[in-house]
Parts: sequence; structure tokens; C-alpha cells
Amino acid sequence: MQKMKIGVIGCGMISEIYLDNMTVTFGNLLEVVACADLHNEAAAKRAEQFGLRVDTVEDLIKAPDIELIVNLTTPATHYEINKKSLMAGKHVYCEKPLAETMEQGMELVRIAKERTLSIAAAPDTFLGAGLQTCRDIIDSGDLGEIVGAFGFLLSKGPESFHPNPAFFYKSGGGPMLDMGPYYFTALTAILGPAVRVAGISKSQSSTRKVGNPDSPLYNTEFPCKADSFSAALVEFESGVVANVTTTWDMPFPYWESGLPLMTIQGTKGTLTLPDPNTFCGITPSLFAPEPGMFVLLRQGTDSPKNVPVKEGFIKNSRGLGIADMAQSIRSGIVSSISGAQSLHVLEIMLGALESSRTNHTYQLKTTCERPAILNTSLLSL
Repeated sequence: MQKMKIGVIGCGMISEIYLDNMTVTFGNLLEVVACADLHNEAAAKRAEQFGLRVDTVEDLIKAPDIELIVNLTTPATHYEINKKSLMAGKHVYCEKPLAETMEQGMELVRIAKERTLSIAAAPDTFLGAGLQTCRDIIDSGDLGEIVGAFGFLLSKGPESFHPNPAFFYKSGGGPMLDMGPYYFTALTAILGPAVRVAGISKSQSSTRKVGNPDSPLYNTEFPCKADSFSAALVEFESGVVANVTTTWDMPFPYWESGLPLMTIQGTKGTLTLPDPNTFCGITPSLFAPEPGMFVLLRQGTDSPKNVPVKEGFIKNSRGLGIADMAQSIRSGIVSSISGAQSLHVLEIMLGALESSRTNHTYQLKTTCERPAILNTSLLSL
């Protein structure tokens, strides 16, 4: 298969793992050609590290040798760059969320459809071996009829580690829009589309402090415009009800909350899922030295047992969705990721925030197909 030529816009912290995977793990499908960033030094650093050409953002979008744009910028610029890329005839894979508003997200999906282009947003962690195993378990009927699901992201905020965290608390930020995509993408991939959502959301404080001692901004304050605590009650088309709580108001990282990060309950048992921010099975922390190789299943009154994860991607494989998109574009095989699912996840989260503002349940207007099981034989392992 002819490799898909990639251009990366946004060369911050997250770009390193994307570029490592796109150039090595998925190098049989992807060829990263160029990168760009509003800060030239950031682009130059990544270009030297991975042997890339440095372009301006505008030049990269227009570049004739680029077929697919990977947009790793902050949420406030997702819509603008995604739209310009589509209008330039490029396929788009974007960091989460797809856009800041539903109007923007719907416009992007419409433009992509009109121009026969592909667009989708992160996360692609639901394609990892851990969550793919969970889907197999549920599809097998081992849990019986699915009754409910719970998700907990109870954590200190990104100001504890990020050198310049203010953007996390601007419009389009907050834990619901930043971390919620992992939970709702996993849930829609496993349970299918949702139909309505009710939410309660609040801001704990009007300012935050940079807590990373290595940052030149250490201990300086910045404004907090986004809600820092958001809880969503979601009803799925199947009748399953999920309760997902996200907050950055805790003093500890989310994997130390003492609660399972995700569970799904059925009439025959309970499944404890891995961290949806990872590709592997259950681990003690996001930074565990070895990937988790099991999920936890309890049937009836039996003791919980470890179920080994299926063969697939278990390490940090960010970029897997890009490889799957490229494979789909080249071969015509249906991709496991889609703009429809990315838009639906965006509406669930925005609907929860809207419900909190209006004190009314939000009826979802979008839907999506349950994504196809990932065909790992077509991708590099």
C-alpha cells in the first residue's frame, strides 16, 4: 500500500508520542513529511528529532505533498485548522475534542462529507487491546443484559504537571471536554449511541496556580474559565444508563482515587475496564512500567477473575487511529474511527454542560454507528 503522507500541526508535549508511533510503529502505512507550530522553536525541535521539514502552519495546510493533517494544537484552534485543512483537500485527524461547539463540529463533518474526505478526533485508545477485549466480553453475553456503567475521573488538574496549563481552563477546556472524550468514546464504542444526557457542573475557583516547578511560570496564577467539576448521567439507545464524573478538584492523580475508573454492570456480572486513557489492560497507574495484561470480570456471586487481554495494541499507541484512517482511505475498508462518533461524543459532553446551565435534560440530535472491531492484521504490531 502506498504510504499516506502526513503533516503535523502542533509540536507540543503530546506530539512526541504521536510522531514516534507514526514514524516507527505505523511506518509501514504513514510517512510523516513536515511539521508546523506557531512557535518556530517547537517545530524545529520536533523536525530535528524525527527528520522532518519545517513549514509555517499555512504553508503546511496548502502543501501539495501532504494528504492528511494531524492537528495537535490546543482546543481553541481545532475548528479553524480543521476547516482550513478540509477546504485545502486534506483528510484530518484532530486531538480531542473535534471542535468547541456543535455548530462548528457539524460544519466540519458536513464539509468532509461533501468533499469525500475523512475526519475524526482522538482518542483512539478504544482501539487498544484492553477496551477491545472488554467489547468482546460484553458481546459474548458473559454480563447478561447490560444495566449500567460508571466512569470516574477524580483528579488534580493539569496545572500540577504541565508547564503552561492555562489553555486547559479556557473555552473548550475543563475535565469534561479534556478527559471526557476517553470515557464517552469508550462507552459509545462498546454500548453504541446515546439519546439523552443530564448534567451538573461547577467551577471550584476562579484562578489556578502553575504547580510544575520546572516551568518558568511556576507558582503564577492564571484565570479558570472552565467548570472544574462535571457529572453526566447518560441514557444510551439500548436503554443502558451511564454515570460519568470528571473533576480536577482533587489533591491526587485520578488513578489513586480508590475507585475503579470504569465499570459496566449486567444482570450476570460486572466488568472492570482499564483506564480509557490507555491501550492496555488494568494497571496501577498511567505510568506503570509494564502494560496491563488483564481486565477484571465478576460473574454472579463468584470472586472477580482476571481475563487476559486479546492480541493487539497494548503500549501507548497514539496514532493508531491515524493508521486505521489511512488504511481505510487507501483500501476502502470501513475505518474503526469516524467523524460521526467524534461529533456524537462532543454532543454528549456539551449536552451535559448545557443541561447544567439550563437545568433541563438535553436530548441528543446526533447519533453514530457502533465502530467496527479493529482488524489488527492490517496494521503493524
